[in-house]
Amino acid sequence: MLKIVKMMSLYFLAATLCEQASLGVPPHLLKSNSSLHHVTVSAYANHSKCTGPNGGVMASGQRITPEHHGKVIALSRDLASDYELGDQFSLWVKGRLHVVSFQDRMPRKHRMKVDLLLPSIQSCRQFGRNPGILIPLDRT
Repeated sequence: MLKIVKMMSLYFLAATLCEQASLGVPPHLLKSNSSLHHVTVSAYANHSKCTGPNGGVMASGQRITPEHHGKVIALSRDLASDYELGDQFSLWVKGRLHVVSFQDRMPRKHRMKVDLLLPSIQSCRQFGRNPGILIPLDRT
């Protein structure tokens, strides 16, 4: 039994290292900021399946509009505790860099996760779950 646990631990360690190496993050982003977060990035839409009973209104109090798609994120509570609503981030996911604003929070069960606001449930399914890097921008 102990042998199996050791093998599984090594497997998950190797998988994690390979996943982070394959993100393709430009080296200057990694060196420039010590407070970057390795996160799982998924997506949500302005639909009752994703937002629940308060659909259309983010934690910041703003109503969701089409201009917010791809520019607004929801953070898991563990990440959100370090930041304020409205803070700006660079989000590196799927080989692209997005400049996004923290305007919403995820349910308590999530850890080290980011949700990107997209226009439809279909686009959310296509986006899937991906490894990403969240980099806070200067608060100046």
